[in-house]
Amino acid sequence: MMLSSWIDPARSSLPQLLTTGRIVFGAAAIVATIKGQFYISATLITLGSVTDGIDGFVSRRLGVSSAFGAVFDYFADYLCFVVATWILVRGLLSPNINLWLEVSIGFPLVFGAARYARNSLIATGQTKEVRDMPGLATAFFTFLPVAIIFLDLTEFLDQGTFRITFALVVVVFSLLMVAPVRYPKLTKVPGLSPVVLTLLVLMPFLGTRLLAAAMLPLGLSYVFLAPLMTRRLELDRMATFTEEDKQFTRV
Repeated sequence: MMLSSWIDPARSSLPQLLTTGRIVFGAAAIVATIKGQFYISATLITLGSVTDGIDGFVSRRLGVSSAFGAVFDYFADYLCFVVATWILVRGLLSPNINLWLEVSIGFPLVFGAARYARNSLIATGQTKEVRDMPGLATAFFTFLPVAIIFLDLTEFLDQGTFRITFALVVVVFSLLMVAPVRYPKLTKVPGLSPVVLTLLVLMPFLGTRLLAAAMLPLGLSYVFLAPLMTRRLELDRMATFTEEDKQFTRV
């Protein structure tokens, strides 16, 4: 009886501890950026994304998913993936940052908050966990500056064309955060999530440029092509259901 009273709280607290770790990583990344330690900041944000891939899995396996856990996760995500990343981007673009750049890179702050406000309403209004939220995950905003740092491309941010392209991509990513489009979950592919998480852990320390060079095109392909593939699958599924209904009606 006494053992159970210790085990149950510890089990329910484990996912929250992982989420708390993401808050710590995000806060530490902000401090590192302020000190001009951009590589360390990118590393901390990357490790924070690893905790994001683990806490939900742990909570489901332990059967302790809750609306509080979902909302707490959103707050941690916003700090690590939006606020800390925005500060990192400002650090990379400074001191030559003008008004339109400020506005452009500020889009994730607004649309990221709108995304999490919407998701919180959905999560707290359901009796069971909702995993398939529409829109692009904010973690994909982080991979833009992280890839630039790990590929040692920061010097290109001083070039006008590169800065404009970077800012436009940030705006597009921000709009996709609240867009009514569905992105396939990596967890739906057996064995893929552990591989991705392992590579994320290794990337800041081992084979950094190689892994970052692979991450950039794969990430961009996922952002722009995955919704089209998901939509095609939905249309095929609807067509299959329609055909089955017709056959049933004939019978």
